[in-house]
Amino acid sequence: MKHPLRILIVDDSPEDAILIVRHLQKEFSPMYERVETPDEMNDALDRGGWHLVVSDYVMPRFSGLGALQLMHERDIDLPFIMVSGQMGEDAAVEAMRAGAHDYLIKDRLSRLIPAIKRELREAVVRRERRVAEEALSATEARFQSLVEQSLVGIFMLQEDIFIYANPKLGAIFGYAPEELIEKRSLVDLVAGEDQIRVLTQFLRPLKEGSEPLHFFFRGKRKDGAAIDLEVNGTRTLINGADAVIGSLLDITERRRAEAELSKLWRAVEQSPVAVVITDLRGCIEYVNPKFIEVCGYSGPELIGVKTSILKSGDMTDEFYRDLWQTICSGKEWHGELHNRKKNGDLYWESCSISAVKNPEGQITHFVGVKEDITERKLVVDQLRQVQKMEAVGQLAGGIAHDFNNLLTVINGYSTLLIRALDEKSTMHKEAEQILRAGERAADLTRQLLSFSRRQIMEPRVLDINRQVKAVQKMLERLIGENIRLVTDLAPDAGLVKMDPGQLEQIVMNLVVNARDASDTGGVITVETANCELGQSYTHLHPGSQLGSFVRLSVTDRGQGMTQEVKQRLFEPFFTTKEMGRGTGLGLATVYGIVKQCGGYIEVISEPGQGARFDIYLPRTFQEAESQARQQLDEAIDTDHTILVVEDEPGVLNLVVHTLRMRGFRVLETTDPEQGIVLFDQHADEIDMLLTDVVMPFMSGPTLAERLLARKPQLKVLFMSGHTDNRTSFEKTLERGMQFLPKPFASDALIRKVRDTLQGTGSQEAARAIPGGSN
Repeated sequence: MKHPLRILIVDDSPEDAILIVRHLQKEFSPMYERVETPDEMNDALDRGGWHLVVSDYVMPRFSGLGALQLMHERDIDLPFIMVSGQMGEDAAVEAMRAGAHDYLIKDRLSRLIPAIKRELREAVVRRERRVAEEALSATEARFQSLVEQSLVGIFMLQEDIFIYANPKLGAIFGYAPEELIEKRSLVDLVAGEDQIRVLTQFLRPLKEGSEPLHFFFRGKRKDGAAIDLEVNGTRTLINGADAVIGSLLDITERRRAEAELSKLWRAVEQSPVAVVITDLRGCIEYVNPKFIEVCGYSGPELIGVKTSILKSGDMTDEFYRDLWQTICSGKEWHGELHNRKKNGDLYWESCSISAVKNPEGQITHFVGVKEDITERKLVVDQLRQVQKMEAVGQLAGGIAHDFNNLLTVINGYSTLLIRALDEKSTMHKEAEQILRAGERAADLTRQLLSFSRRQIMEPRVLDINRQVKAVQKMLERLIGENIRLVTDLAPDAGLVKMDPGQLEQIVMNLVVNARDASDTGGVITVETANCELGQSYTHLHPGSQLGSFVRLSVTDRGQGMTQEVKQRLFEPFFTTKEMGRGTGLGLATVYGIVKQCGGYIEVISEPGQGARFDIYLPRTFQEAESQARQQLDEAIDTDHTILVVEDEPGVLNLVVHTLRMRGFRVLETTDPEQGIVLFDQHADEIDMLLTDVVMPFMSGPTLAERLLARKPQLKVLFMSGHTDNRTSFEKTLERGMQFLPKPFASDALIRKVRDTLQGTGSQEAARAIPGGSN
């Protein structure tokens, strides 16, 4: 099959054109168009699709050379064969120089077909070469543009001198590229301290080896500023000579950012608070060492796990829903979480959780900052409990004071009535019932005063082991046969200074409480030991103090108690026992006595695990006192005048009546100011002042000080249900005054009056005042 061939023939002779086409039909299937002017040739070339051009050399209105020039002007590369009737050698050379690919004589067309075949092949080669060159040129242009516009400095070195530097490299150092090329070496741009390193660790190894190198150094700009640089280089050949090509990046800002990031990282890693970062589902992606320390899990155990691994189960689902709604809305959440450690221990933490957003403002993570506040909450809860007990104690003390005034009257007149009635009469027995009821009520007020730390004490130096042994038999009877009492008393247990009766109350109340908690039997253990309370203990137990203590411990194996019960344990009248099985004052009394003595109570108990009460009593290093008290029963000298000042009329009437019955002369008033007036009127007669302590407008100690200023030898006896201002007592008791606690019997009143008038018992009175002289 003949190949198609489209020929543009430039010739003024149609016959010659047909001759050429007929000759070509031997090998091809030619299609042709004949033109004889430049315009016709232009139109034909515009239509395109030609395989070659065959042109006559000389024509009337055109020429072969003109056709060649027209093709060159239009940048058309087609095989061009010159065919002429007559063509000399000079013309042929001229045609070839003008761009013709071959020339033939019209009457010698045998060479036409081989020439066309050759030229068609060469045209294909030229076309392919031209396409490749154009592609190469485009690629070179693209690479040149890439290098010139690169944000990375690019360079070439020969003999360490720049032979090329792109604009970015110049900008990094503050130079124009032409200031560097063939004028400066790389070492010229290195900070002095790094020049040796660049020579020996970068340039020299590149020259000696073929492996690319990656290197960091400090450079210097044209303005002298130091910059941090990162360079990559490799060895190559340029024009047959060794060279180095490389890229250079200014990492000054990156280094600064890395330093900032490193600082922040160290701060978070070394932070005293726990830090956790999670994804949007709450899966942990990062925890700092403090977080690991607090929760007890290792880093690998936490990464990828949801934070719910720490849930204690004590927080409600609604609580967590509110938390998630807050942080998912982009707001910060603050609160407290009750969590569980790996070992099962519960702990409280103060927590702030906030969203982490990307540059577009979308939430990508959550970050939590947490602080373990378990110890702080324990201290705050204990402090709150102490403050509550203080408030309840003040209330109890005030109530007891009022009751003591009433009971003084009730019990006093009951005693007088009993003495006045026939022992066999019904009224005598009824009066005794009234007195017994009053005495029971007085016991209750004494317990309230013990709780409020206003009970009047007579402290002595006691051997605590001896006191426990003294009541052991009684305790065994109290607890019954189904419970065993065990004592473990340290042989070297120290001495304490307190009221013996109150120490007995502590032991009995604690043992009875242990008995009631051990309904099914068991063992109650009473222990003593010496101990030192240091800062590590007092820091965790508000109300405790540094120093030497004797610890009295009572332990049972009973039902134990909940945290809620422990918080209310020492409140007056609080009890978990059935109605009629207790007053709710036993442990409140223990609390008051211990606090009054300067001690501390710690309760250790869990439901079903029994309970242990540790009582810390201040240790004294004085010698133990004899418990024997000499009873004075001397005759009473009633030839004295006594000024009685008492704001409670009932108590005043009873005291005055009792004293006058015994033969004393009495001046009386309910008003301290009136008492001063009476004293001024009868100063020579009055031998003693008998006054209440707590009164409106003026206290008893203040009244005593004002009268003593008038008459220093005046005897003073105070009476009260409790004391509020111990400082006044310390000043007045040092001057030989005495104290009588309410409620009191008439005989006790007379004995105290006798002691005061005779000037005995002042030191005992001092010891009777809480916080007074010892």
